[in-house]
Amino acid sequence: MTLFTINKVGVLGAGLMGHGIAQLAAQAGCEVILADTAKQALDNGYAKIKKLLDKAVQAGKLPQEKCAEIIARIKTTTDIKALCDCDAVIEAVPEIIDTKKQVFCKLDEVVKREAILATNTSQLSITEIAAATTRPDQVIGMHFFYPAQVMKLVEIPVGEHTSEWCVQAIVDLAQRMGKETCVCKDTPGFIVNRLLAGFMVEATKVYDEKLASVEEIDKAIKYALGHPMGPFELFDFSGIDTMVRVADGLVEAFGDRFKVGIGVRNKVRAGDFGQKTGRGFYDYRKD
Repeated sequence: MTLFTINKVGVLGAGLMGHGIAQLAAQAGCEVILADTAKQALDNGYAKIKKLLDKAVQAGKLPQEKCAEIIARIKTTTDIKALCDCDAVIEAVPEIIDTKKQVFCKLDEVVKREAILATNTSQLSITEIAAATTRPDQVIGMHFFYPAQVMKLVEIPVGEHTSEWCVQAIVDLAQRMGKETCVCKDTPGFIVNRLLAGFMVEATKVYDEKLASVEEIDKAIKYALGHPMGPFELFDFSGIDTMVRVADGLVEAFGDRFKVGIGVRNKVRAGDFGQKTGRGFYDYRKD
């Protein structure tokens, strides 16, 4: 089988994940079109990419001329039609199944017929998203972890009709980005979030039981198990609302063993989502 090589990448969504994916694709030598309906999101995402690359130059990790080459490969747009001649488009919009299906339906209309459509979903059905297109054999998952520029793994969940050539092309792209890859079946939570959710849900129950302070629990996990963050630090870092939404999706698929405790759900009700809102299990607001 001849490898389908992806040289031009579209990234739809310039937010938390999208700008990082765009940077990785440009660093891999691809021409990149970063698209978002919001001009402010595009400007912010592009600025973050430049800032990170400039820091790499200042730290002596990246030559200035290489930095300029990477930046030059990235173009931004608010017009989804600009993705028309990409070899692959990676979607990075909010984790809502109806939103993703609408996006894939539109991408299917505007992107060239031979292109691959990939979703950065962390738990939603690849097969259901693919069914919104006329090319389900060319739809696949490409789950990056936050922050995309740093985290080493890309999960590649495969839909019911995803073709083998599509899998090989996405594995090749991820590896060119410097990532390790895990190909897996299309099941809620895939590998990482299904296992992580079990751990995090138990942490919410420990919190409700007031077994110890969140600081003590986080310290215990970091020093005993070697995790870079404790569960409550991870909740705040990833977004408590996002983590609860993932767990709720797993409840629907696998039952109440993934049901989060009342304390963490109250954080969501209060709008205390973690670092992004300034307060979660910890307080990030400046005095």
